[in-house]
Amino acid sequence: MNHSPAQPPAGTQAIRRALGVLRLLVNEDGELSLPAIARRLDLTPGTAHRVVGALSVDGLVTHNPHTDAYHLGPGAILLGQAAQRVHGLERALPVIERVNEDTGESVNITIRDGGESVVLLRAQSTLPLRFEQHPGARFPLYTTASGKAMLAWSLDAESYLAGLPEHLSALTEHTLATREELALQLAQTRDRGYSIDDEENVAGVRCVGAAVLDDQGLAKAAVVIQVPTVRLPDERLPHLGARAVAAAAEVAQFLPPDRFTRH
Repeated sequence: MNHSPAQPPAGTQAIRRALGVLRLLVNEDGELSLPAIARRLDLTPGTAHRVVGALSVDGLVTHNPHTDAYHLGPGAILLGQAAQRVHGLERALPVIERVNEDTGESVNITIRDGGESVVLLRAQSTLPLRFEQHPGARFPLYTTASGKAMLAWSLDAESYLAGLPEHLSALTEHTLATREELALQLAQTRDRGYSIDDEENVAGVRCVGAAVLDDQGLAKAAVVIQVPTVRLPDERLPHLGARAVAAAAEVAQFLPPDRFTRH
């Protein structure tokens, strides 16, 4: 009997390369040249040209002749709009927009993808001092209010903690240093109902987060309010925490279960 590893389906490599280009452009605020795409994805120039050309046929990627660079095209916009409808995000967006208007601060809906928290929707603050971010941005779970909120109401929190190194990689000087510190924060999050990121992910930014729970009380997403540290003294935390919890409960009505979080 042949026990050799199963070969990936034909065309898998081409599909993964195309998805790699799309993910790369999702995380870019502007455009990327073909050499930059090839370099970032470790592709030959010829391969990058073929992949980008195939994506351009259906409008998923568009070429800017003035800059000789590429950005997401109208086909990607249509896909994104369809996905928002299917996943209930069209109805969830007004919830975070209302919190944004009431507080003046940026508000995200995030999901979990393995060990990362991923921004799904964002209502950006219009105040002059704010932290710029975009949907698709990814950060380690242990550095973010969203990650801690989702971990606090997950079934795999203990296995996640056990899989972390004893000393955690720091994004800022305030990032939690050990698994023990994270475990303590998860317990505190469950006690008070919301999580806190105290400049642990981005220097100068504090956040509060609340888990969006399914019918079994498990996190399927999170609502996060991001605030420059100068506008978020300790005494304001409970108020924004309560706003995040209320918004998360409202968003939970619109997001279907088991469609987002990947452990």
